[in-house]
Amino acid sequence: MIRPRRFPEGTVEEIEMTDHDRGQLDTSGAEVYESLFVPSLFGRFANPIAETARISPTDDVIDVACGTGALTRAVRARTTGRVVGVDINPAMIAVAGRLGDDIEYVQGDAASLDFDDDTFEVAVSQFGLMFLDDPSLGIKEMGRVANRGLVAVWDSIERSDGYLSMQKLFRSELGKEAASSLDAPFAMGSVGVLESLFDAADVEHVEFISIEGTGRFESISQWVTTEVRGWTLGDSISDAQLAHLTEKAESHLAQFATDDGVVFGMTTKVATWKS
Repeated sequence: MIRPRRFPEGTVEEIEMTDHDRGQLDTSGAEVYESLFVPSLFGRFANPIAETARISPTDDVIDVACGTGALTRAVRARTTGRVVGVDINPAMIAVAGRLGDDIEYVQGDAASLDFDDDTFEVAVSQFGLMFLDDPSLGIKEMGRVANRGLVAVWDSIERSDGYLSMQKLFRSELGKEAASSLDAPFAMGSVGVLESLFDAADVEHVEFISIEGTGRFESISQWVTTEVRGWTLGDSISDAQLAHLTEKAESHLAQFATDDGVVFGMTTKVATWKS
C-alpha cells in the first residue's frame, strides 16, 4: 500500500509500506515483544486506557489489532462479558492465546471484521491503528461492530525525548532506513492526523484526550535489544551490529539512565466515541 508520510518540515512523501510500517513480527519477535515491550511500555498504558474506555461490568468488548493482548487482558479484568482480541499477525495471536484466560483470540483483518453489526458494546484498539493499511476503514469497522469505541495512538515522536534520541542513534549508526523504522509507531501523532481519520470514517461525537506516562527498561542494553529484536528490524541487524549499537547507546542515551533503570516520558492520544 502507498501511504503519505508526514515529516517535521511539513512535507509529504508517498512511500511503499514495508513490514517495518505494518509492525509485522515472526514468532520469536512476538515473544520478545510480549516479554520486553509489554512490561516496559505497552502494558504500562493498558490499565489507564482500559479505564478511559468506561467498560461496564457485563459489556462485550472487542480489541482490534490486539497484538499479544496487553489491552485485551486489562479489558478482561473489567467485564464478565465476552472479550475478543483480533490481530492479522498469527504470531501475535499465538503468543496472546497462551496468556489470556477466557479470551477469544482470532486472526483477522481490522478492515473487515468477521462479526455482525452491534455484536459488542465496546471496541478498543491500543497502538495498532498506525499499522493498518486503511486506518479510517478500521475505525469505521469498529463503529459497525460496537456501540462505543476507543482508539489510542502514540503522540508524535517529538513528544518522546527518549525515542527521538533513539532514532538519532539509529540514524548515525545504522542509517536512514533503520531510523525510519521508528517513524511508524508515531505516525498518527502529528496535529490533525487522527482527527482527519475520524472525519474520513464519518464518525461523529469524538472526544480526544492525552494520557501521560513513562517507558521503563531495566537498562540501556535491554532497551536497545528490545527495539531491535522485538521489532521487524531484528532480521536485518546482525549480532555484531547490535553489540556496536549497544556500546554507542551507553553514552548516547545516558541521560535516561537512573537508579531505577531507564526512564523516559511517553504520551498517548486517545479518541473515544459513541455510535
